[in-house]
This record gives sequence, C-alpha cells and structure tokens, in this order.
Amino acid sequence: MSDERRGFVELTLGVLRGPGEYFKYVEERDLFRGLVIVALMVIFAAASSSIYMSKIPLEVLVPQLGEVGVDVSTVGDVAGSMGLFSAVGSAVSVLAGWILSTLIMHGLATLAGGKGGLKRLFAMHGFATAPHALNHVLRTVDAYVSSSQSIVAYYTANRDVSFKLLRAALNTNMVTVFGVASLVYVTYAVAENYGVQRGRAAMIALVPVLLFFLVSYISPA
Repeated sequence: MSDERRGFVELTLGVLRGPGEYFKYVEERDLFRGLVIVALMVIFAAASSSIYMSKIPLEVLVPQLGEVGVDVSTVGDVAGSMGLFSAVGSAVSVLAGWILSTLIMHGLATLAGGKGGLKRLFAMHGFATAPHALNHVLRTVDAYVSSSQSIVAYYTANRDVSFKLLRAALNTNMVTVFGVASLVYVTYAVAENYGVQRGRAAMIALVPVLLFFLVSYISPA
C-alpha cells in the first residue's frame, strides 16, 4: 500500500498498463473510483442489452407464440417492454455477479492466509473490471449500428448452440479478450491485496468464474 495517491485517469490507465506496479496505489479510499467503473459497466451492459433486444422480433424471442397461433401484432405492448426487461435483468445480473465474486474471492483469500481488507478488494475489483466496461461500451455501439437482420442471425445462432459446455462458457462472458484481461487484472489485485503468491491468486480469481460456469451449465436452456 502506498501513501502517494494518483489521479483517477492516471490510476486507471496505470492499472491497465502495469497492474503489478499500479495496484499498490489502489486503497480503500479509492472505492468510489472503482465503483464509477462498475457503474459504467452496469449502465452500458443494460443499454446494449436493451438495444439488442429491441431489434429482435417477438416471434424470434418467443417462437412458441407462433406455434400456438398467437398473432404477435396483438401483443405489441409486451414486445415493446422486452428491451426494458432485458436492460433491468442485465444490470441486476452484472452488478450482483460483481458483488458476489468479490465476496467469494475475499473469503477464499482469507482462508488461504491473506490479510487484506474487503473494502480495498472492492476498490481494486472495480478497476479490474475496466475491460468488461469497455466491452459493454463497444457492444452498445455495435447494437446501435447493427441491423435487425444481423442481430437476429447472431441471436438464433447463439440460441441454437447444442453443445452445453460451449453454451455455458459463452454465457460466462469470459471466452473473450476482455474477459481474459479482466481475470488477469483480478489476479494481480488479489495478490497485491492479500499478499499471496500470484499462482494462488489466479486460482482464487478463477473460482467465481467456474461457479458461474457451473450455474449456467446446470440451468435449463
């Protein structure tokens, strides 16, 4: 831990460029700064989900309607609400996942002999989610510029993935460069905060991902 405080932009860019060097500057008092990044991640996750969903026809989202002969033109209000439902669901799941994963890592690191504080880990984890926040910004832009046809094609291809392991892995959002980068940053954060070896920190950081993968795998399609 360092007594020298860095500016928000300098600290964020520093963590992204050199996490091993700059995480030592992230302290408990930087919790609000970390939460700013988390808030951006949640906001853009909700925005991208809402825009994507608003471009997918209701008969594609719920194909059972056509099978039972329901005229989708008579449920326009429901169709128009899907974007809002999706936004709220995405925001809640992203925020809850971030909080839960932080608590899990703190518990495991403490059991492993680490002496770091939970509040500082929350601050560090906030900075470590910067790649996810950037990913959701790019997804929002993509959702805005993409045509309905291309979004429908991607959605149906994703939905029709029959290999459960692959589908579960895709649902964790970790099989992307952003997910891998965030996992690396979290590893450095855990190692710095709790004073554990980086290999052990990596295993601790990986546990929440594996738990979310397991939940996605056993959940009904």
